[in-house]
Amino acid sequence: MKKPMKNLLKLCVALIFMANLSYAGLVNAISVIINNEPITLYEIYKYANKLHISTKESLDILIRQKLEDAQIKKLNINATDFEVENYIKKLATKNGISEFKFFEMLKSKNINENDYKKDVKKKIEQEKLYSKIFSAKNIKIDEKSLKNYYESNKNKFIVAKAFTTVAYESPSKAPLEKIRKDPMLSIAGIRAKQIQFQSGKMNRNLENLLNQTKSGEFTPVFKMGDSFSMFYIKEKSGVKTVPFAKAKDYIRSLLSSQKEKAAIEDYFKKIKSTADIKVLRKPNS
Repeated sequence: MKKPMKNLLKLCVALIFMANLSYAGLVNAISVIINNEPITLYEIYKYANKLHISTKESLDILIRQKLEDAQIKKLNINATDFEVENYIKKLATKNGISEFKFFEMLKSKNINENDYKKDVKKKIEQEKLYSKIFSAKNIKIDEKSLKNYYESNKNKFIVAKAFTTVAYESPSKAPLEKIRKDPMLSIAGIRAKQIQFQSGKMNRNLENLLNQTKSGEFTPVFKMGDSFSMFYIKEKSGVKTVPFAKAKDYIRSLLSSQKEKAAIEDYFKKIKSTADIKVLRKPNS
């Protein structure tokens, strides 16, 4: 009796081992080949988990990355070590810390310095590519377009001197979206505290976001570091409308950014339509 039981145990262990090998092989299997460049299931699932998105969205991002990498190589675009160091230096200065403190902060978040520099290099090369694509379009924005935007969006140029807010923070996005729909909900794990902001003494992007959100409403949920945040606007004070003359440069930058994004999306849409894409295995949703 003992020998058959022993053999059965060995068989079970062997089957489990083979199943694990099979699963590992499947995860590392190639999902899509685009212009002879492979994308594995592992990459798709990794991005989906990291960015809290669906596997379809993850695959779309990876395909776009492959297309961008090919264009960067084709156009001989490169970011030098000096450009990488300068980018990091400016980023550290913007955050009011030294480069040493900046890298210490990365280390505390388990971010490898060399890996971070590689990501920065890739980002600079991407920005150079986008700039090259947009400049080739030679798109100009005239005074009439600026004025039309101002008149049609005057509510966007109402600014406040101070904001009384309630800041919400959560490890994931979904609970905050539930609070936005029903503020009376009480959900465990969400941190909330009242914060007051003064115009000109806060992050400019955040100030724009608070200005664009009406009193008594929530801002959209956005990612901040490793968590998600949103603000409830309790009160605004010192409210006024920015005149067109002062808003003109901002509008030009905004419209330029919109046209640049549209030009880039159109560029890669055309490239993707002619790319050789082979789907071998679809990832699970």
